[in-house]
Amino acid sequence: MLATHPDTVTCRETHVYDKYVGPLKDWYDQEYSLEAADGLSALFDENTFVDTILAPIVQATFTRIASGADAGKTVLEKTPGNILYHSLIARIQPDARLLFVVRDPRAVYASFKAAAQESWGRWTRKSLADFCQSWTGYMIAYLAARANMPAYRLMCVRYEALKADTPQHLAAIFTWAGLNTTKALLDRIVTENDIDRLSAAKAGSLSHETRQNFYRTGKTHGWVDELQTSEIREIEARCSHMMMVMNYALYRPGAPT
Repeated sequence: MLATHPDTVTCRETHVYDKYVGPLKDWYDQEYSLEAADGLSALFDENTFVDTILAPIVQATFTRIASGADAGKTVLEKTPGNILYHSLIARIQPDARLLFVVRDPRAVYASFKAAAQESWGRWTRKSLADFCQSWTGYMIAYLAARANMPAYRLMCVRYEALKADTPQHLAAIFTWAGLNTTKALLDRIVTENDIDRLSAAKAGSLSHETRQNFYRTGKTHGWVDELQTSEIREIEARCSHMMMVMNYALYRPGAPT
């Protein structure tokens, strides 16, 4: 929805941090354990490595995203994995703001399970244990970011709350991001981001998706019908502590969701 705001400029997920510069920094940090003068750590100290090798990749990426847009637009980079590298982001882009959207792990796993049936869904084909470890890792990264970043630079929004009252929470996000907000604008953005509209987006638009069945229903509790009870119980067992922290209740058959 942020991408629909007239004062933002964006593209599809770039993965510039979680697939490119982040893993490079991870490997650089690990080289100290090799006990040999191999690798780039033998040539560059950490500050030089970050400032002259990693930062230019990020800067070039954001410059390309912003190219052609009017000056003053907010550059929006939407990769969920950004939160895993919050400390590197704070180092390379100290003025960046991070919006973290958290969703019930049972709903996320239901989406992964459905995507795994598609030809494009290879990356979602994880064991339940691996999925839970990944979801928990994202939560831990968020909590670490919250403990180390100024409050104005990090915002957490629950998907379920956003779905229940989209205009209210979207207005709060826009205000936090320094973006103009009016009722008319909010109404237009909410309408344009309706699931049915997104599914029918024309080729060439940012919302157009070539992956078959990529857009699902967006329901907050569809997982109740999509997952087996054993899957629900295992997710709750493996993610219980973080679910408690993020205020997700355990499933009770027959109880309101």
